[in-house]
Amino acid sequence: MIQVFLFLHVLAAILMGFYLMLPFLSARLSALKGQAQHGFLHVLFSANRAGQLGLVISFLSGGYLAGKGHYSIVWMILAVVLFLALGALTGILGKAMRGALTDESGSQIAGKLGKIKSLSSITGVIFLVLIIIMKFPNWFM
Repeated sequence: MIQVFLFLHVLAAILMGFYLMLPFLSARLSALKGQAQHGFLHVLFSANRAGQLGLVISFLSGGYLAGKGHYSIVWMILAVVLFLALGALTGILGKAMRGALTDESGSQIAGKLGKIKSLSSITGVIFLVLIIIMKFPNWFM
């Protein structure tokens, strides 16, 4: 059973790998205009939804795996806090993207572009820290 949950955990982490690319992709938004900007933001919004699904799967499968392993309390608390922070930020990011997508001409995007870019950068950094913590849990023993 552990192998199934480990497979789900790694698969979800691969799905969430989008968050490492998101700061670079959101920077590309300002170079586009009108319908192209709207279409590209719609793709980013859909990928954010998929990343959030991966986040939930990874959180649940990771909870099972952490319960079966021998990890320090500090590591577990840090992992949960970072997962919750990532979930909250991606939710806020999704709301900003949804607000920018209200007009099909792309006129709402310019007002939300700064928020989208900054949240994307913060999300990318938190995900990178989360990967480092997951790869090296013995640093917290």
